[in-house]
Amino acid sequence: MLRVLRFFLIFILAGCASQQDMNSLKWEVDALNTRLSKTEQQLREKDRIFGQSLSQQAELHARFTEVQDQLFSIQGRLEEMQMSSGSVAGGNVQARIVALEQDIQAVKDSLGKVPVTKSLYETGVERFRAAQYADAIVDLKSYLGQNPDRALVDNAHFWIGESYYALGKYEDAILRYDLVVKKFTSSEKVTECLLKQGMSFIKMGDKETGELILQQLISGYSNSDAAAKAKKIIKDGMGDG
Repeated sequence: MLRVLRFFLIFILAGCASQQDMNSLKWEVDALNTRLSKTEQQLREKDRIFGQSLSQQAELHARFTEVQDQLFSIQGRLEEMQMSSGSVAGGNVQARIVALEQDIQAVKDSLGKVPVTKSLYETGVERFRAAQYADAIVDLKSYLGQNPDRALVDNAHFWIGESYYALGKYEDAILRYDLVVKKFTSSEKVTECLLKQGMSFIKMGDKETGELILQQLISGYSNSDAAAKAKKIIKDGMGDG
């Protein structure tokens, strides 16, 4: 595909159009060449593409459509230049554009056949709910390391904390809950994280610290469901956390 563009550029530069038009068109082709190079590099990483979420695959479709639109624009410019210069030697260029468009369409079609795969976030949460806690932690940490959706980062940390809690790794759970509380102050998971932090300390035998955190939850978020649970834990003597 890139070889077609290079030949295309050489042919254009050898034509009869004005130098100003040629320079402008050369810039457009160079820019298009760069964009195609980046997109082709992504396509070569087939394993990664097949693991992408639907939204990421849609982004690739959109990118190819945009490149295709740019090709149409350049084709129109060529026709205008050929008409003004009286040149009729554009048949070969036209054939090359058609070939390039066919290549792009072939890639788009193949992407359309890629099965929709779940993101690591989704599989991580599903594994947590299936009591596969260690696997859930691996998936969710991998998700956080791969340019995650910002809207789900706090949730991912929360489910990692929940997985540690379910495994009885209360210190690790406390640290993960604390990260959500301090870094994602507006997250809807904050109250649940405070509750589980308090419960984790109680599970570890530190009832004093556990109660302090539960009281913080009750005073700061008195109308939350988590606060109601905290009150019950304290009322019951914090025996089980």
